[in-house]
Amino acid sequence: MKIKVFLSAILILAGCCHDGEKDVSSLLETDKSFSQMSIAKGLNAAFIFYAADSVVKMRDGNFPITGKVEMAAIYNSRPDSGMILRWTPVKAEISLSQDLGYTFGDWELYIKNSDTTLYGNYLSIWKKQSDGTWKYVLDTGCNTPKPTSTRFSP
Repeated sequence: MKIKVFLSAILILAGCCHDGEKDVSSLLETDKSFSQMSIAKGLNAAFIFYAADSVVKMRDGNFPITGKVEMAAIYNSRPDSGMILRWTPVKAEISLSQDLGYTFGDWELYIKNSDTTLYGNYLSIWKKQSDGTWKYVLDTGCNTPKPTSTRFSP
């Protein structure tokens, strides 16, 4: 009897861990797709599309943006065609409840008219939506010096 209970518990835990790994992979793929959209359609479109309705976007030297409506108004009021923002997640984890997670990684912003590239790190906190997709609820980042090696995919 004890062996059956033990084996059942092992199988249940193995199933939970496997689903967790699947959700981490899903979250990483969402973050990568977010970056790809930023490159293809512009950072404004990408940041608005992947934002949750209750998003908080931290901004260096300014007050945070709160809510998707405010974000869309601010982002759509400024052109983004003069820059290319891309990033690569290097770490992700999700909560035991599998409805919250975070991604951490490196970003690179190329400013076309000055032929300048800025670098930094970011942290995004994500919430799984009722349809199973991930939307970020908090995003923040900081500038860094140019990295000596890059983790970006070619």
